[in-house]
Amino acid sequence: MTPCNHTHTTRIEVRYAETDQMGVVHHAVYPVWFELARTDYFRSLGASYLEIEKEGFVSPVLKLEVQYKRPTHYGEFVDIETTLTRKGALHFVFDYKVFVDGALCTTGSSVHCFLKNGQPTRELPQQVKKIFP
Repeated sequence: MTPCNHTHTTRIEVRYAETDQMGVVHHAVYPVWFELARTDYFRSLGASYLEIEKEGFVSPVLKLEVQYKRPTHYGEFVDIETTLTRKGALHFVFDYKVFVDGALCTTGSSVHCFLKNGQPTRELPQQVKKIFP
């Protein structure tokens, strides 16, 4: 596995609509936050996901894992620390750590590949070649 030497943190304010009746963030929200963190991660490297799609690539989620360690609540600010690792010739793994005031609340990962014309490809979008030359 080849790690990218870049970690990016995305800050999100927990919205009321993301919580349940107890004011706790619903478990289904975390994958949405992870997607936001991935997009922000690419943006922090100067790689827009929109540009990647314009090149004819898409990057589906192949696997998603979430481990809940402590709840997050309405009104808190969560910081999602995101890292990226290349796994073999086709796969990429994003790892996520969700913190509130420095306390680890949730961890997760998502596995992706690139598709071009609907087929898995070893070819990388220009923006991603900058990350993994």
